[in-house]
Amino acid sequence: MKITKDKCENKFFKLNVSSKIFTKIFILFGISILFIFSSYSWFSENANPQIVGNQIKVTVADGLMIKLSPDSPSRTTLSLNQLFNDFESFELKQVSSADNINFFRIDFGQGLGVQNPTFVQIDTVVAKSNINEYGYIDYDFYLQTEEYAKHVYMHKDSSFTGIAADAIRIAATITNATTTTNMIFGNEEENGINKPFTTEAVIGIGDFIYNNIDPDLIGDQIVRTFDNKNGGRGLFDDDPIDLNKLITTIPANTQVRVNIRIWLEGGDVDCTNTIASSLLDVYLKFGSANVLLDAPNVTANTSNHTINNLTTDMEWALTNDKTTIWTKVTDPYMSFVGYTTVYVRIAEQPGISPESYATTVNF
Repeated sequence: MKITKDKCENKFFKLNVSSKIFTKIFILFGISILFIFSSYSWFSENANPQIVGNQIKVTVADGLMIKLSPDSPSRTTLSLNQLFNDFESFELKQVSSADNINFFRIDFGQGLGVQNPTFVQIDTVVAKSNINEYGYIDYDFYLQTEEYAKHVYMHKDSSFTGIAADAIRIAATITNATTTTNMIFGNEEENGINKPFTTEAVIGIGDFIYNNIDPDLIGDQIVRTFDNKNGGRGLFDDDPIDLNKLITTIPANTQVRVNIRIWLEGGDVDCTNTIASSLLDVYLKFGSANVLLDAPNVTANTSNHTINNLTTDMEWALTNDKTTIWTKVTDPYMSFVGYTTVYVRIAEQPGISPESYATTVNF
C-alpha cells in the first residue's frame, strides 16, 4: 500500500497518480474507504488507480432496512462488489463536477503538441453502467423505515484523513416523495461565505488553453464537511437532535432512494503532486434517530400542584437529560407538591410511536 511519486501537475490536468484502493463502505453503521495512489496521469493509457480487496459493504442501523430495488426483499446488509465487472482491476480516474449532476473529463485528443485539450461531458447513465471504464463509483439503493420515522445525519465518527484527502469527494443524493437532497462532502469546507471557494470544478464543455482556462468553463463547488450535517451530535450519540444538521427525514413505513457517488475531483486546488506517496482513509458513517412527537400541551395548576391536560399516555421526571429516568403517569390528577419544576413528555408506545419532546412545567 504505497503511493509512488511521478510527475503530477496542479489540479485537474496532469495528475500522475496511480493507486491501490482498499474499500469498505458501511452506511448508518459506517462506510469506510481506503485509497492509495501512484503513477496516475490523464496522459497515461495505463497505470491507473486500482481497487483491491473483496468487500464493499453497506449496513444499516436498527429501524432502517436496505432494499436493492423498491420491491426487493428487505435486508440489513448488501455487497457492492457487483458494481465492478472485475473488482480487483477497477480504476479510479479523475473527473470533475460542481453539482453532483453534471460530470466532466478531459479529452487530450492527439496530445498537447497537436491540439488544445477539451472538457467533455460524461453521460452519467452510460457511466453508471460502465463503471470500470469511467472510473468513479455511482450506486443506488433504497432505505426503508419501519414503525418509526427517522432523522438521518452524518455520524461524528465520519472522517477524511491522509494527504490525499482533500482531492476526494463523496456525494449523497436522497430522493423523498417530494424533495431531493443533494450534498457533496469533502475534507475542506467551501461555501463562499465564511469558507472561500477553492475548487474550480468543470461546468461546461469546450476547448481550452492549458493552464489558462476560460472562466466560463469552470465554477465553484459547494463542499460540506461531515460536521455540517452531524445532527447536532458532534460529541455524544444521544445528544439532542439539531434539525438544521440533518441529511434527511424519512417518514415511518417509507422507502427513499439513495445515490452515492465517490470520485477524485480533478479541479480541487489540492489535487497536486503532494498527494503522491501518501495514504487516504475515508470513513463515512450515517446515523439515525427517531423523529419525536411534539411536546404535550400541559400547564401548571399552582392552586393544588396538579398539571392541566396530564394523561396516562404521558410520563414525568425532575430532570431532562440523557441520564433521566422517566416515571409513567398512572393518575392524571396526581399532586406534585414539593416540586418547583417538572418535565412531562408523551411516553413511547413500542411499535407504534416514539416519545415526545418534553414540556417544562413550573409551579
